[in-house]
Amino acid sequence: MQQERGFKKRYILAPVFFALAYAGWVLFFTNFPVEQELHSKVNVNKWAVLYVTQANGGAMTSFTYHYYLLDAKRSEEDFLTHIDQATPFMVTNDPAVKIDVKDDGVYLRVRGDVYSFHNTSKLANILLNASPY
Repeated sequence: MQQERGFKKRYILAPVFFALAYAGWVLFFTNFPVEQELHSKVNVNKWAVLYVTQANGGAMTSFTYHYYLLDAKRSEEDFLTHIDQATPFMVTNDPAVKIDVKDDGVYLRVRGDVYSFHNTSKLANILLNASPY
């Protein structure tokens, strides 16, 4: 009598191993840390401070600049230690954004790419004037 071919473990273990390796690779790069350092700090009013950070994603990417409008009671050291939890209201590649503060409003003039912009702050009005180069 001929032996029956049974189920072999290697036929299921190899795909499971590759699926787990792929999932680990994806999770590693989605949580890849972005190195940020403080570029400038502007006092908007007695309630708000504008922080600008320069983010470096690595050797193959250019710098991006992240803009945060936060409560003035929060210290600079506290902001830098918890920067991963903060959400920037604007991300751009323009290193020379002109910032004017008038009448509790922040006027930004950007000449470059704006990757994201959210105008939802209760601390100050944010007005953006942007054009590509």
